[in-house]
Amino acid sequence: MTPAPHTASHSTSLAVPFGAALATSLALLCGSAHATMLTFESVSTLGPTTNASYGDRVTSFGPGLGPEGGPTPNIVLDFVPTGTVPNPFTVYASGYHTLVSALGHTSFDQPGYVQFTPDPGWDVVLTSFDVAPWSASSYPDSRIQVVDTAGTVYFDTGLFTFPASTVLSFLPTPIRSTLPLRLVVEDFGDLAIDNLVFSQVATIPEPGTWALWLAGLAALGTLARHRAQQA
Repeated sequence: MTPAPHTASHSTSLAVPFGAALATSLALLCGSAHATMLTFESVSTLGPTTNASYGDRVTSFGPGLGPEGGPTPNIVLDFVPTGTVPNPFTVYASGYHTLVSALGHTSFDQPGYVQFTPDPGWDVVLTSFDVAPWSASSYPDSRIQVVDTAGTVYFDTGLFTFPASTVLSFLPTPIRSTLPLRLVVEDFGDLAIDNLVFSQVATIPEPGTWALWLAGLAALGTLARHRAQQA
């Protein structure tokens, strides 16, 4: 047997695990975004104990759930009214300008939030949503925020007057977090949200993890060269 085939055999056996490790690590770095749009057609009310599984761990799409890139099986949602009126959120087929099946409230000026909780190893990304006012009216002291459960504020409109007969689209840039994110609306009922897009992305390891990963790749490279020299 000549050395050439022998060398090729060793090189191939090493290239497979090395290439697989590299591909897996690059996939982890870049993440594979899967996104879901909540269109709310499939529900009438939403609250902590009402239609509580809506939007959770989406693996297929249908009424009220639109594909925006793929399923989001590692994200859990909670719809939490926090105002003085304890009713759950209500979905309105009309009344919020051009929005169809928009998430509002039976009373005006009711605060609340939608929370997006990722599984360990995943980040949640809040991409966009539409907001409109009720019944062609403008509403002062409107406010919309995106915060995480540690209190970090990622987006805040501040107090403003929401213009009548207008749909405003947020966010200026997507917001990504390992911690649960909350979309907070200070005045549900006055306002409603629709076409809410979120996604999941694999968590990028901490710098120390990358150092270990790079050290592992270096060790694999050294091993490959050593075996090639012995062939």
